Amino acid sequence: MGNWFRVTIVVPVLQGEDVSAQLFDFGCAGVHEDEVDQGVCLIAYFEGIDTQTAIQQACENLLAELDIASEVHLEPVPDEDWSTSWREYFKPVYATPRIVVCPAWAPEPVPEDGFIISIDPKMAFGTGHHETTRLALMGLESGVSAGASVFDVGTGSGILSIAAMKLGAASVMAVDTDPPAIENTQENLALNDILEGVVVKEGSVGDVEGVFDVIVANIISSILVPLIPAIASRTSKGGHVVLGGILTRESAAFQQAVLDAGFVIDQLLEEGEWVCAVGKKQ
Repeated sequence: MGNWFRVTIVVPVLQGEDVSAQLFDFGCAGVHEDEVDQGVCLIAYFEGIDTQTAIQQACENLLAELDIASEVHLEPVPDEDWSTSWREYFKPVYATPRIVVCPAWAPEPVPEDGFIISIDPKMAFGTGHHETTRLALMGLESGVSAGASVFDVGTGSGILSIAAMKLGAASVMAVDTDPPAIENTQENLALNDILEGVVVKEGSVGDVEGVFDVIVANIISSILVPLIPAIASRTSKGGHVVLGGILTRESAAFQQAVLDAGFVIDQLLEEGEWVCAVGKKQ
């Protein structure tokens, strides 16, 4: 038995996005949604068997706060079963008309003037199914130009690093604090025949030197917002940022933090309850 467990909760459809977002705030590595007669069934994966009691209590408190009458079910998951579980749910996703994300075991036709990103998600977040990933891909599509240097903060599955390279970036620095994510990123780079140009490193913004033309970070707000000043220090003058993982209710404070760091927001992309800022350093 591994160190992972899953939480299953059934909630009303209209509250599915909010509960899903909170599960990410609690530290889950991924959420799958299934429509059921009672609403939507959320299945969230967490690492750390010793955190089960705390996560269950946090979920129960959340349901009470939202006045949702539902039970919280927890069960351990062997590490080796993670990818097997996701294979059942992982279907091709057209993040934009030019970018399609698909399982490594079920390739899609290449879109006209576009490309495919093949992903084996394993234990890392980033399959294109979540709104935040799609928004970040949209932001990269408009922000990455040929020859750009890109910094992918919290790379997860490596999906955004792969997209940046396929959009014409000359180089990518990809970091994550989670060792399984580093391994997963390296595997997905190989799946996409990207053998050069990407450096994958365990760490965060402060562990990397230099400045970059484009910085992308798709991370929950509690982690991302404190990193924004450091991200600004690593962004070249006139460089672009793609910052996502923010709930719409957090948007005003988030935008102010982006502006305070010296960025101009060119686009505020939205989908569901999530927003992503595409900006430029003044």
